[in-house]
Amino acid sequence: MEEDNDMITAARKIAQKFQQMAKYTKGRRELLELGATEEKSEFSSMTDMIKTCKEIIALTKNISKHASMISKNCPDKRLVMSLANSMEPIGMLSQQLNIIASVKASATGKYNEEAEVEADEMLTINAQNLMKSVRDTVRASEACSVKMMSNPAINLQFRRRR
Repeated sequence: MEEDNDMITAARKIAQKFQQMAKYTKGRRELLELGATEEKSEFSSMTDMIKTCKEIIALTKNISKHASMISKNCPDKRLVMSLANSMEPIGMLSQQLNIIASVKASATGKYNEEAEVEADEMLTINAQNLMKSVRDTVRASEACSVKMMSNPAINLQFRRRR
């Protein structure tokens, strides 16, 4: 049933994209420590990493769109507020991810190793915060959906794995 739920599918894809980015930054850091110049990872270049960030942003917009539809149909105002609060940071964190990845890509190789490791850490922290917001939004959407199930006139529901 999870395949039918666009929010769960998007959240899984986001997690997979972040895993790819983590492998890339970890592999890059190891190469920097060894003094190697050749990069071997799933990303052939920083442009691939930026492309992945843009895909993540598109997926987060998809999650926000679905959560917004659910919040409009939820009869419980407390749950609607909880969902709105969990959705709020997603847009800001997505933009931060885009900015950090773009700056990191343009600055790669121009600064010392310490600055590049710091940029990797900023990217990682942003990714963790974004994933937490996505997770919270999916949970809040599920809570709203459960409340909506009591209203048979509403056909929009969160489908959970059985």
